[in-house]
Amino acid sequence: MTEADKNKQIIQKFVQVVWRDQNLTALKNFWTEDCINHAVSGADNRGLDALRVYHESFFADFSAFSNIQIEIMQQIAEADRVVTYITSQGEHTGTFFGIPPTGKSVSTSVIRIDRIHQEKIAEHWSVSDAASLILQLQP
Repeated sequence: MTEADKNKQIIQKFVQVVWRDQNLTALKNFWTEDCINHAVSGADNRGLDALRVYHESFFADFSAFSNIQIEIMQQIAEADRVVTYITSQGEHTGTFFGIPPTGKSVSTSVIRIDRIHQEKIAEHWSVSDAASLILQLQP
């Protein structure tokens, strides 16, 4: 197995264990102690404690959706970088940023770039389609 394939598997396992299973205690298994989450601006984007706070907030926000299905659609890896295109579908059953439950089925996508160092995520960048998600919740 190539190094690129190993790096892809790290992200695949992370998505399964942390995102799908919402196992925050496993963050330390996938991220370096001094990791940087560029998805958050400012000084609160460094280290495992900041990463845990970020994920807790993320999971709280997205608890407004039930039956969430997360799927990795495509991955590209080169050297120490992995680019992953992910789609998610769910049903809007709770309040999301002030929008009351609509019962609508929604989908969103994210493209993440991760730098792997010694078999863990050291840096992360992401772009999500939040505008499309909000539009799907409109009457």
